[in-house]
Amino acid sequence: MSSTSLMSLGRQAAFAAYAQLQTTGNNIANASTPGYARQSVHQAAAAGMAYTGSGYLGRGVSVTSVTRASNMFLASQAVAATAAASADAARNDKLKQLEQVFVGGDAGLGGSATQIFNAYADLAAAPSDLSARQVVLGRLEGFASLARGFSSQIEQSQAGVNNDVSAAVGTVNGLADQLARLNINIASTNQAKQQPNDLLDQRDLLIQQIGEQIEVHTLIGPDQTASVFVACGQNLVQGGSSHALVAQPDAADPARIVVGIQVAGQVTTLGAQAIGGGLIGGLLSFQDTDLADARCRVGQLVTGLASAVNQQQTLGLDLHGRPGTPLFAFPGPQVQADAGNARDGSGNLLANPTISVMDASVLKASDYRLCCDPANAGQYLVTRLSDGQRFTGVADGQVIDGFAINIGAQVPAAGDTFLLKPVSASASGLTALLKNPTGLAAANPVTGSSNPANSGSATINTIGMVAVSAAGYTPLTLSFIDDSGSYQILDVDSNVVAGGSFVVGQPISHDGIAISLSGRPGVGDRFMIAPTTYPAANNGNALRLDGMASSALIDGQTVGDAYASAIAQLGMRAQGAAAAATNSGIFSAQADAALSGAVGVNLDEEAARLIQYQQAYQAAAKVLQTAQTMFDAILSIAH
Repeated sequence: MSSTSLMSLGRQAAFAAYAQLQTTGNNIANASTPGYARQSVHQAAAAGMAYTGSGYLGRGVSVTSVTRASNMFLASQAVAATAAASADAARNDKLKQLEQVFVGGDAGLGGSATQIFNAYADLAAAPSDLSARQVVLGRLEGFASLARGFSSQIEQSQAGVNNDVSAAVGTVNGLADQLARLNINIASTNQAKQQPNDLLDQRDLLIQQIGEQIEVHTLIGPDQTASVFVACGQNLVQGGSSHALVAQPDAADPARIVVGIQVAGQVTTLGAQAIGGGLIGGLLSFQDTDLADARCRVGQLVTGLASAVNQQQTLGLDLHGRPGTPLFAFPGPQVQADAGNARDGSGNLLANPTISVMDASVLKASDYRLCCDPANAGQYLVTRLSDGQRFTGVADGQVIDGFAINIGAQVPAAGDTFLLKPVSASASGLTALLKNPTGLAAANPVTGSSNPANSGSATINTIGMVAVSAAGYTPLTLSFIDDSGSYQILDVDSNVVAGGSFVVGQPISHDGIAISLSGRPGVGDRFMIAPTTYPAANNGNALRLDGMASSALIDGQTVGDAYASAIAQLGMRAQGAAAAATNSGIFSAQADAALSGAVGVNLDEEAARLIQYQQAYQAAAKVLQTAQTMFDAILSIAH
């Protein structure tokens, strides 16, 4: 073998060892660089062999490529785990903030309502006491202020969701644009048949960062460019082009935000399920479920209590003997038309259905969606959004969950949808109307007395008002005509205006008046009902208002129980979200660790390789030194 050949072998060996040293040094330098994948030098024996009589001699070594470690399965798993963890963390953070709104004790709506009832108990004990009346007004104002505060904080949370989603959409669009431009660079450099390792690291890091914001699926092409699709399959990045996400007001409810994707100038709205995980998915899930439920529960409580108090107030007499006027004003039920509904030439909606509350005590904590029922011509399909229950074949004027649907003169067109909000807007504008304490209707409009000559043991327990009298309040006589409890109600002229049979424990009702008796009436027993003469000395209506503390005013529950249920429901949601965030965070960390273990840099291994390649370089240098010595010796012989 000539010295020239030996020098070539040494040079090639030195170059290969130097390439390995340089790559190992690069690995060590980027050990903490986000997205960096370990690189390795690949080498092969130089092509061709020199034939001698003794056999074939090798021609040295060639560096064939420098490749990066990759594992597409673990990378995809890490992106998916990151999206899930990001979604759960976002929802958990928002629920923690929402929990601060639903406080317990006297600072909560349940405690504030209890204070109203307690104030009415004090008023019942002294119906003419102006200070007791002033306390009631203060409690009413306190409840209204607290309800508005609750509503304001809920809407602030909504505004926070809107801002966060808009910011996340901007982040995704920026990352998608970077990825599209990076795809162009990857495709151009990939023509050299060698992988652009650093560009591929940037590609995978951008995909990981997009996955933190929105759930994505990725396909890697033969040229190593990435096509990225959102969870529903809509294309976000393909080759050198990207499609922008758009954050915009919900067409059904402009206060809420939705996300769409813009393709060829058209925006396709993506629902929370279509978006899947990521920060955006978690925020939209919180908005559509947790925040919507909180808004409806507060509105349901406000509507139930305010409606009941207003109704009972109008059934009594104030300190001047006048019928009571409502104590609260609050926004009524609302209907919002979808932005895409049919309109006339002037842009006005063709159909404008309305809803009206028929029984506030059975209203549900939910919004509803109304559209034409495709299976029943001329009728409608109503979906309760809180649980997805569907009411089919709904007719104009039909009552659902305590409210009536009024379609109006113009029927909706096929494809029109309407958002029905029986309770969710009520708390935002709750106002205590009464400012003068004398206006509290603590007195019943009628009073009762027993005939001293009665032979039975029956006495008047209470006289309650359940409705305004249609005939006006005039003297009436309740007369029992036999031992079985049959009775007649006589007017002032002794004409029979009603009759029936007394049942122990059940009040006798007539024209809005409910008379409760204790004991057993006898034949000929008479009870007189007369208009109240001295309202300042009567506490009948105040007692009824005080008794509302134990009445089922909120969908079968008392106000206190309904608020406690709302807190409990929110607490369960928060606990579930916290557990989900913890679990998905652990899984994401494990997925990242698995990926790092497969493609990341291990400093101990790199340090060992550094010594190995250093020794190889020194050996190659020794070969070169030997070749130089031989060459010098040959030159000296020649001279």
